[in-house]
Amino acid sequence: MLGIRFSINNPLLVNLSLIIVIVIGVIAWYSLPQEIFPTIELDMISINTTYEGASPAEVEQQVSLPIEEEFEDSQDIDYISSTSSEGNSSVYIKLKPGSDVDDFMAYARTLLDSVGDLPELADKPELLRLRTRFPVITLTLYGGISHAEMYRLAEDVRHQMQQIPGVANVSMAGNRQWELWVVVDPHELAALNISLDRIMLSLRNNLRDQPGGSIKSSEGDIRLRGKGVAPEPAFIEDIVLLTNANGGQLKLRDIAKVSRRFEEAQTYARFNGKPSVNLIVTKTSEASTIEVSRRVHELREELKRSLPESVMIGLHTDMSTYVKTRLNVVK
Repeated sequence: MLGIRFSINNPLLVNLSLIIVIVIGVIAWYSLPQEIFPTIELDMISINTTYEGASPAEVEQQVSLPIEEEFEDSQDIDYISSTSSEGNSSVYIKLKPGSDVDDFMAYARTLLDSVGDLPELADKPELLRLRTRFPVITLTLYGGISHAEMYRLAEDVRHQMQQIPGVANVSMAGNRQWELWVVVDPHELAALNISLDRIMLSLRNNLRDQPGGSIKSSEGDIRLRGKGVAPEPAFIEDIVLLTNANGGQLKLRDIAKVSRRFEEAQTYARFNGKPSVNLIVTKTSEASTIEVSRRVHELREELKRSLPESVMIGLHTDMSTYVKTRLNVVK
């Protein structure tokens, strides 16, 4: 009764309090994270290093193992694993439960700066904390055009999608990269007494840039760098394998054929029964699923007007639909 009497005697205060509660509720509603699956930060970090032109064995011996050795004495580490592939090293460090990941990240940066025996041609190691992100929406390109043209258009669309505010990453599925194939005649190799290792060494030395030292001058040091051969069949075929005292040259074209082909398919994608390329969007932790999805839908309408008529665009796995449904339940 006391509450009712107070409300009757102070209508202005009660109405003002009600308005304040409504305003706070509206603000809280719009500030709520609109998520079904939030970003999860793992107690795990990765160290990625690019070493172009190096074989998996070279990457392991010269990059992966030296980095692993730097972390051997750390007490916070549960285990270390690494993957060494052609031109790339990935080292994964799993921390023990309860470890302070931010402190370890700072410690790891200090250790990586002290690694002094990495190859000169290797890029600076990139340190990242692993996060689990769920896709927001998938845009699909499909139609009756060549694979090469489809992959080119998909790469252009991918760059446009990466410019959308709130988009963290756009991964592709169903696409294939170009590869350079060098097909050697074994009979020619035997006749000229040339080994495959010699050809691989010549390709490795000519395809990548090489450091050339520096020149000291009054204005400062001038760094020199040798430019490698352009990765095109016509230029690669002109690589010189051997020379003789008379100035004669044996070029790669004399014993091999160089061509560009698509790599073997790693993933296959189909949409409405036709081969496709899927562009899978993940967002930043601060962005709204609904807003990112809306902007992808807007981009789709723009692409319909700019892409060839034979290219069709589909959308699927739109998580904003489920977010909206759950928000309506909360309302």
